Amino acid sequence: MNEKRKWQQHWPVMVLAAAVVVIFLAALMTFQVSETEIAVVKLLGKAKEEADGTVKVYGPGLHLKWPFIEDIWRADKRLQAYELKKGRFEQITTADNNQVVVSTYVLWRVADPALFFKSFPPPESDYAAELDSLVRSARNNVLPQHSLTELVNVEPGKANLGTIEQEILAQARPKALEQYGIEIVEIGLKHLGFPEQVSQKVFARMRAEREKRSQEYLSLGLRESQRIRAEADRRASETKAKAQADAKRIRAEGDEEAAKNYAVFRESPELAAFLRKLDSLRLTLSEKTTLVVDTNTPPYDLLLRGATDIHEDSPVKPAGGSD
Repeated sequence: MNEKRKWQQHWPVMVLAAAVVVIFLAALMTFQVSETEIAVVKLLGKAKEEADGTVKVYGPGLHLKWPFIEDIWRADKRLQAYELKKGRFEQITTADNNQVVVSTYVLWRVADPALFFKSFPPPESDYAAELDSLVRSARNNVLPQHSLTELVNVEPGKANLGTIEQEILAQARPKALEQYGIEIVEIGLKHLGFPEQVSQKVFARMRAEREKRSQEYLSLGLRESQRIRAEADRRASETKAKAQADAKRIRAEGDEEAAKNYAVFRESPELAAFLRKLDSLRLTLSEKTTLVVDTNTPPYDLLLRGATDIHEDSPVKPAGGSD
């Protein structure tokens, strides 16, 4: 009875101790790989392999291992940016004997974990020196094959910097993947400068190219202004000719109408005199005009009683009418 009571008193401590032991064993026999990592398990100095003989790569999750005899190598599987340290600013001679100063960056990721860990075993994993050497070698082979105008040019389409960077990538990428298990995604020139003597030549060439461009624009503008002026002159001539033709036509129509009116006036002189007097009255008499004249004075004689009566012995004949 005492033994049972003693066990009941100490069982919480025993359960807690057992839980600690289980947690400790779990920590020794498991390892976790995060979403941004890949891992390789090394057993007695050799990476564990799959059934087909390839190195076993562990992805994200919780995995088992043998404690004390297995080591875990981890690497970041994300795309990484690296700027060359050795020869960070390096002077290179172009194909047209100009000096340029360049610095280079690399975007890379681990493509073959087994080869990568074999080439750069932890904990140091010093890949920088090999990556520097590989990229510098490709860059220094490619740049001397191109002229300065292919690197820097104010003319659109004549600068081939992107093509040059692709050539460097094409040389460095296969070697990095084959030798170190590194996939180089991009190689770019971060800085492109010139020594002082080269800078003066570059500025002079750029100034000459700008002046040439400005002369081309001036010539184009002159030609365009001449074209516009010629077009305006042509349209003005056409408008003037049309206006003159319209004026001649209107004048001819007026002359024709006047001839008809004169014919009517010759047949009826009294009507002609009457109409002339009406025109004179219209011109001299306006609103609120006061005149003191003799009503016998033409054209005010029209204001007399019976002055506008038409006599039967002087009929008005229409122009062009028959007797």
